[in-house]
Amino acid sequence: MQFPIRWIALAVALVLVVFGVVLAVQTRSEPSVPRLVLEHGPVPSFSMKSLEGKPITSAGLKNKTLVVNFFNSWCIPCQQEAPALKAFYAEHKAEADFAMIGIIIDDDASTMRGYVKDQAITWPVAVDPNGSASLDFGTTGQPETYVFSPDGVAVCGRLGASSQSLLDTWLQGARNGQECT
Repeated sequence: MQFPIRWIALAVALVLVVFGVVLAVQTRSEPSVPRLVLEHGPVPSFSMKSLEGKPITSAGLKNKTLVVNFFNSWCIPCQQEAPALKAFYAEHKAEADFAMIGIIIDDDASTMRGYVKDQAITWPVAVDPNGSASLDFGTTGQPETYVFSPDGVAVCGRLGASSQSLLDTWLQGARNGQECT
């Protein structure tokens, strides 16, 4: 009777090991490149309102190197990324061919107003109440950042927090027509 129990226990252990290996292989520990960037897709058409109620549209950002960052207030990597985004935006905001917007994912506008004020975020932050921009961009999490060349093609981006040096590299690459994947 003890012999079949050992075989059953061994079979269960083997199944668990195989499951663990499959899970480990399928899970990435490093940030991934969004589909839109891999496919060099165009800037999705969008029309949203900022936290202040001003319109933000893709049409109004044409011919600019555009950085789009999806984030929310409760996301720890978003909070960790905020200082890099602030420094990056401060460095480039006066450049005529540069634009940056933040788009709120899975958070409400009133919470985000407080967060934006507390974090001293100065770039335009858009409210996407029905999630259409998130769907159109094909986001899979947050933070998720995209960089579009002046001709409107996604050339750089990632799921996960970005550093200021990485953003600077992406900006230069997008302006020079280089891929950053």
